[in-house]
Amino acid sequence: MSTDNNWEQYIVKRGELLPDWRSKQQIMKALAEKWIYIRVGGDGYRPISIHPENPCGSLKWLNDGGSEIGETNSLDTAIMNANAAAPACTKRPGNDKPEHTVQAGLIHHALQHDMLLHGRLNGFSEFFDELIFVTDELKAGDIRADLIALGGKAGEYFPVFIELKGIRLRRVIEQLILAQQKAAMVKDSFIEMLVKGTDKTAESISFDKYKLFAIWPEAPSGNGNASTAKIVADRRFEKAKGHLLLGEFENFTVAQKGFDSLVKFGGFA
Repeated sequence: MSTDNNWEQYIVKRGELLPDWRSKQQIMKALAEKWIYIRVGGDGYRPISIHPENPCGSLKWLNDGGSEIGETNSLDTAIMNANAAAPACTKRPGNDKPEHTVQAGLIHHALQHDMLLHGRLNGFSEFFDELIFVTDELKAGDIRADLIALGGKAGEYFPVFIELKGIRLRRVIEQLILAQQKAAMVKDSFIEMLVKGTDKTAESISFDKYKLFAIWPEAPSGNGNASTAKIVADRRFEKAKGHLLLGEFENFTVAQKGFDSLVKFGGFA
């Protein structure tokens, strides 16, 4: 590992924290029943809300004047803090971003289903036999990804970089391309993080078969296929050819739909 790559050290540190977190899947499942998720960060663990009324939002202490629960370097402490939190819907977000609801829904599903995400996907069987949740909110240097997962197809595994947006912006694809390129520079450390976040071996993971997975709302016109065709044909996205997947979620309000919406297939390149 290069000593001047602080962001690589961030990936290594997260990989070091993941095994303890993953070893407590039953606790994580029980917390998810209360709409709580313990996020693994670069330096520790923080319980957050995955309630549809407070998706990916902070939690408040139940008996401490409503102050927010922060990060700790001890997973056991984070679990105790989660159990001492006020109901996950106590705090309401100020932005009501639909992509946060989808992200929270994906995480909630994974925690309830042995860390598997593909049960929330519709139309992606050509690309995934399984999709294993590894971590979220990975922000290391130029690597920006809402979710990191490990995809599996025909017994082979590969990293999946997932970014969600509330509007259909092409720059999200550029962001995914950049994230993959930077991860490739520290491929060994990145694969080691995937190994520690799953029960797979480094030998079973092919970095070069990665997927870039952009998830955004359905086209307002209902004619998403036409706009998708234009996007994947753009020369700027030539480096994503053979790797890009597009997913769509239904436009909804948090209060009306909650987590009912699936991520539906929207195209590939």
